[in-house]
Amino acid sequence: MHNRDQLLDHLSIGVVVLDSFLEIEFWNKWMEEHSLLDRSEVLGKPIYDLFPSLIHKEFTKKARESFRNGTPAFFTNKANQYLFPFPSSRSLLSNKLSNMQQTVILSPLKDKMGETVRLLVSVFDITDWITNQHQLMESKEKLEKLSQIDELTGIQNRRSLMEKLKMELCIHARKKRPLALAMIDIDHFKKINDTYGHQCGDTVLIKMANLFAESLRGYDTLGRYGGEEFVIILPEATPEEAQRICERIRQNVEKKVFYYEKETIQMTISIGVAFSDAHSFPEAEELLKKADDSLYQAKNNGRNQVVVFVEEG
Repeated sequence: MHNRDQLLDHLSIGVVVLDSFLEIEFWNKWMEEHSLLDRSEVLGKPIYDLFPSLIHKEFTKKARESFRNGTPAFFTNKANQYLFPFPSSRSLLSNKLSNMQQTVILSPLKDKMGETVRLLVSVFDITDWITNQHQLMESKEKLEKLSQIDELTGIQNRRSLMEKLKMELCIHARKKRPLALAMIDIDHFKKINDTYGHQCGDTVLIKMANLFAESLRGYDTLGRYGGEEFVIILPEATPEEAQRICERIRQNVEKKVFYYEKETIQMTISIGVAFSDAHSFPEAEELLKKADDSLYQAKNNGRNQVVVFVEEG
């Protein structure tokens, strides 16, 4: 064996040399190990006889074009996850069979006259790289999701709510459909924390969030605005619909008995609702202020009630 061949045998990539008939002239040790085909079995044979799937994956077509044009060709993982049906080393270790993800490069080998006389096929195992990329993407998606979720209640947080509200207001302006916004405050919540402790208060907040969610339509958005305040975005809700939904939530809370350790707790909520019709196009902060003003009015009027403010066009 030539020193060159020994060197190629030590590479951690697949190396194959093909002649102009696409018959195999060289087959390195990496290819032996991954194909389970000994060099003596493959030399002199057309590569597409050993791997028939290469034909419909356009390998032979691109190989002949490389011979004719003297230009390299590439098979990327994105277009072809793998050309050669080899199991990945990762799958062998985990006893879960999966195909090796590959990048394959066809490089023309030219003589002194510049004619392509052979083709060098380089096979790169990129399974680990692809796996790491997928893991990074999954981690990124999880972090993005976590950044939108209120840690305690599991519903959307204030930042996510504001993004959603701005998006809904854009839709509202474009389609000229009504939009309502409800702000909810738990009445006398401070007394719960002072009497039973903050852990009890956290439990109440979680159960309240679940209770609110049960009364909403599938396309409404619930989020925690801060402390004991919650916000609900109600797309395409008329003042009457918003009133009905919020009144249902208020009644459900009023009837609900919360249990914490040996204590039974009953609570009420106040709700302020702002509304924008097809002819008014408020900013997010403006609509929130209207809802907050309505909530302030509900609390001043004795709490445990819904007050709806209708935005005039």
